[in-house]
Amino acid sequence: MHLYLPWRIHFWWLGWTTLIVLGTPATLEAAPFFPRGPGFYFDPYKLGALAVGFLAWVKLCAWVDKDAKLYRFDPVFWNGMLLGSGMLGFLLLWNLPLFWPVFILIGVAICSAAYGYLSKRNRRADAEDQLFNDKHFWRLYEKYLGARLKRAPGVKVESTRALPIRFMSRSTTGGEAGDAARVEKVQESKGYKAALEMVWDALEKRATDIHLEPTKTEMNVRFRIDGMMNNLQPFPRATGDAVVSIFKVIANIDISEKRIAQDGSFSAQIEDRLVEFRVATAGSVVGEKMVMRILDSSAQLANLSHVGMTEDMQAAIRDVITKPHGLCLVCGPTGSGKSTTLYACLHEIDRFAQNIITVENPVEYRLDGITQIEINPKAGKTFASELRSILRQDPDVILIGEIRDKETAEIACQAAQTGHLVFSTLHANDSVTAIARLIDLGVPPFMLSTALLAVLSQRLVRKLCKKCRKKVKPSTETLRKLKADPDEVSQIFRANEVAEEKEDEDKEDADESERCTKCGGTGYFKRTGIFDLLVLNDKIRDLIRENPDVQEIRKAAVATGLKSLFDDGSRLVIAGETSIQELLRVAK
Repeated sequence: MHLYLPWRIHFWWLGWTTLIVLGTPATLEAAPFFPRGPGFYFDPYKLGALAVGFLAWVKLCAWVDKDAKLYRFDPVFWNGMLLGSGMLGFLLLWNLPLFWPVFILIGVAICSAAYGYLSKRNRRADAEDQLFNDKHFWRLYEKYLGARLKRAPGVKVESTRALPIRFMSRSTTGGEAGDAARVEKVQESKGYKAALEMVWDALEKRATDIHLEPTKTEMNVRFRIDGMMNNLQPFPRATGDAVVSIFKVIANIDISEKRIAQDGSFSAQIEDRLVEFRVATAGSVVGEKMVMRILDSSAQLANLSHVGMTEDMQAAIRDVITKPHGLCLVCGPTGSGKSTTLYACLHEIDRFAQNIITVENPVEYRLDGITQIEINPKAGKTFASELRSILRQDPDVILIGEIRDKETAEIACQAAQTGHLVFSTLHANDSVTAIARLIDLGVPPFMLSTALLAVLSQRLVRKLCKKCRKKVKPSTETLRKLKADPDEVSQIFRANEVAEEKEDEDKEDADESERCTKCGGTGYFKRTGIFDLLVLNDKIRDLIRENPDVQEIRKAAVATGLKSLFDDGSRLVIAGETSIQELLRVAK
């Protein structure tokens, strides 16, 4: 139950009170012989300030209540803070003779409570959702004043702000002087400014990959945002080739070789954080293609409550990762958030009381209190070789970036059997087929049945943009797929993809006038996870050891309560977090 009345009710109450006072008939007023004073006993300016302050306070309480639920704060506590400060202030206002000083003190008290909430909220929110900081004010400027200037006829707005990006080369030879010399070499090159602007644009759009794909006349630029490819304005072929050469020089890749595949890496200082880029090139019939994976090592590390799990699944995962030893697997395709989930599990472990070592390619998150090792196959550092060495480092918990071969799988199982808690990822469609995948790699079934604790399968679904999503009435077939009660679910939401609903010639107009400023017209903003968790019991272990048949294992798992990815995602559709179309795309 809310601790306040909705702000619309207060508007209604104020309006009707005003009409009653102004419309009171003269016959209901005091008689002519009643002694009258000069009037204006109430200051209209004070009354106006009081009404505006009161309505602003009610609106602030309503926003805090809604926002606190979104970020999983206690709305009762924060509403109590705001209501208490406001009610105390208004009580003093009616009893103290000094109106304006007390009115200012009321504003300070309410703003102090709101600032306390905002400071905690901004620490939990992503950078683009934080409020009342320099980035927020700059976004408001770009949204309102910047857009207004761009729409003015005959006005061309040029960006005068220097991009806060500094490329930094990395290599194993040449030292820092050689790395700096390569960066200085390309700073005066043609296309350097275009490369800076492209990277900055990718970071602002939350892209995870940048694709540079040549054609005969152009260099196409595509960003992968929320798992989907998005086309951008292409470069002219000459500029595009120059941009590719710049990144090859910084990444210490041979620029003279354009036929065979090459890979490298470089870093970039972006404002106050360091971002790493993994570069891979490949020759094609029309030129050299380049793909850059963006790894923001300073990104906020998620915990289990932020990756999209239900509370019951979080409890089940916590029960598994508190075991003293065993193997925990997370499976799914590339880009399904497996590494994020693994680090969320590590976040639940007391890393200062235990020795935690990770072996990854590459290291995607930086975490204090653990030892992180990055493999380098060119230098002979593979998962298997590094695992043998770290087993002599007295680890309690081991994280293996990925199990790719028989040798790594067997070492992981052996480590899990000898008193270590091992986490790793595997490419498999779901949690049951992950078991068959390990057996196909050559792991003996008896070893796997003893070592394996649990398998978590996951996918990422795009979340609907809450600013532009549209309500729809679900059909009977949709409700059947969601396994929802028609009496309880009367509406769901869909994406408002304005640009895609327009004809080709109207798309440009839709982009400028109707496209949502938050999601860019896609109808989706950010992603969350859907999961199925298989926790092994004695019956499933016996099936793996004696008769590793996938269908029999699946039947036993379903009997213990295993849900499919689609069933887990149905709750998000019903809650309005995603659409049925997106769920079918990911988990059909």
